[in-house]
Amino acid sequence: MAKTVEESEDDTGKQGAYTVQALDNAISLLMLVADNPDLGLSDLSRKLGAGKARVYRQLKTLEDRGLVSCSEPHRTYRLGYAALLLGAKASAQIDLVQSAKPFLDRLGKALQETVQLRVLDGQESVCVANWVPDRDLRVQTPVGSRTPLYAGSGKILLAYMPEAEQAHILSLPRKRFTDGTMVDEGALKAILSQIRHDGYGVSRGEMEAALISAAAPIFGQGSRIVGVLVVGAPATRMDNERLQHTLDLVCAAARELTAVIGGSPPSSVVRPGSF
Repeated sequence: MAKTVEESEDDTGKQGAYTVQALDNAISLLMLVADNPDLGLSDLSRKLGAGKARVYRQLKTLEDRGLVSCSEPHRTYRLGYAALLLGAKASAQIDLVQSAKPFLDRLGKALQETVQLRVLDGQESVCVANWVPDRDLRVQTPVGSRTPLYAGSGKILLAYMPEAEQAHILSLPRKRFTDGTMVDEGALKAILSQIRHDGYGVSRGEMEAALISAAAPIFGQGSRIVGVLVVGAPATRMDNERLQHTLDLVCAAARELTAVIGGSPPSSVVRPGSF
């Protein structure tokens, strides 16, 4: 008996009973273009492990809908204007991002340093919103950038994860990015404990040797961590006095943002002052 069109499209493959395989493949292609702009058909096909004919049809479909664009004369692909509009609408619909924007703006203008909102995505921390100062020497952290949870501001997210999830992350291999990257499990656990005690974290050259960041957690209902506010600066501009001032502002902002979204921090991270 021949399959209907609906049955043919709902080819579950390895993904599960409710996954549309063709759609899943197209989304994988779209995300690949997003992460690797200006690749051609051959490179995209190779990275996906898929045939050129199928990938070309998917690219044409995405191009027709404005989600990708093809650049001549080399026929390479990058995201199209429809993807930009989709991203803007998604940002507007995500309460945390919308609620955080005024805090990013105020923190950035007060400190004239790069400010980020980062959230947990799988085993990584991802930047979902930022404020960047208009100055020559600044931290460059675009929206969408990812870092491991054991380094930099990702440690804040790791510190407040449920115990079983944290143990799983800690069991994975760790890569050393700089001499300051913490790869020893015992030392890392001690730092995570200190973060929970203090209610904030400082990263000194863990991802890039010349950078310092100050970060504080944002909590949702039930004291569940939902994000982290991060201020990053060149180490040459962040002496101890400046770092303490930055910590005071970022902790106060994170606490107020937690209240705005209806969250409740653990008592150990409720700090005096306001932003």
